[in-house]
Amino acid sequence: MAFSAIPTRRLHRRLLLSGAAWLACALLGLSGCGAAPDTIRSADRGRAAGAPLVAVFPVENLSGRPAPLEEVRLLLVERLRAAGLGVLDDAALESVVTKHRVRYTAGLEQGFARALKREAGVEAIVIPSLELYDEASPPRVALFARLVSTGDAPAIRWIDGTGMAGDDSPGILGIGLVEDPQVLLARAVDYLVTSLARHVSAARDGGGERPPARKFWPKIVYRSDVLDPARTHSVAVMPFFNKSARKYAGEIIALHMIQKLLAFPGLEVVEPGIVREELLRFRIIMSDGVSLPETETILNAVNADLVLNGEILEYRDRAGGGGAPPKVDFGILFIERKTRRVVYSSYSNNGGDDGVFFFDVGRVNTAHALASQMAGATAERMLRAPATPQVSDAGPERKGGS
Repeated sequence: MAFSAIPTRRLHRRLLLSGAAWLACALLGLSGCGAAPDTIRSADRGRAAGAPLVAVFPVENLSGRPAPLEEVRLLLVERLRAAGLGVLDDAALESVVTKHRVRYTAGLEQGFARALKREAGVEAIVIPSLELYDEASPPRVALFARLVSTGDAPAIRWIDGTGMAGDDSPGILGIGLVEDPQVLLARAVDYLVTSLARHVSAARDGGGERPPARKFWPKIVYRSDVLDPARTHSVAVMPFFNKSARKYAGEIIALHMIQKLLAFPGLEVVEPGIVREELLRFRIIMSDGVSLPETETILNAVNADLVLNGEILEYRDRAGGGGAPPKVDFGILFIERKTRRVVYSSYSNNGGDDGVFFFDVGRVNTAHALASQMAGATAERMLRAPATPQVSDAGPERKGGS
């Protein structure tokens, strides 16, 4: 998606004013025409000491339908500034985007990462992705956001996501129901901003989340003894092959897996924008998954130890308030760079009403929340696997050597 594809009246007005001011300055021969515009310096207003200067990319639309993307982005920028982060002005970001003819803003490519650091002083990029926005009663919202550093070696520093439904916590007599989608959207954005602010103010901690319940464990697991969780690994996440009816389900599951893998201190995940850049450079088109030669090419290009690939069989959200529960069905595959062998694979299949028997206790209302639990359980089984095989709901875990 191009940044210029989501013009706003305010953004156009700022561009016109800044252009008129520059022209007047040049005609009158005034000094300081080459100085940075006030719009850049305005990002420092209200900026907390030590907080990074970030730029907010346009919202990637993974919902498969029209959605208020501009409204989501403006709300995110407002909340980030209120939290004490410096946010680069739209005019300054548009200037750098236009100069370097950037057309893709759902990820960060290496050349653009260097330009943002050098020309705008931006230390990191916030890349938001909207998975779901449904105003039907009860409303539902699902959002991702990730923070990617700029400069010569861009890397994912933080990622989080949230999926909310208006009837998640109805309470007695329905007093906890949320019927306004704007209220739900604001809660989702606030959750992400709070998570990001907590990350900026403290070191990454992968032990804060509660382990997923047993019902979310993968149904089939293979884990090789070659995989050593104590070692530091870098992971390149390839686009998932989407066999479901849900558009962008592959991109959504990839974001879920990136979020859960990044929670482990021994793992670094390559920014998806860089992986995409290398796929285009080597003209790799994956019509039905990825081959071993293509896997080796990408791993060498991004200097990663493991590649994650997989396929999505089903990714279904609940249809309306009384519709069928969400359903998520996917399989993943980890291939090691040195041995070119599979070191981990698993298959997961869950519904939002799994293990629910009384009063909807434990019911999951969004595919996002369901996939998040499943991805977390997958990462746990991969990186915190027990020394001896354990029996899962669908059978024993299979282990093997190289």
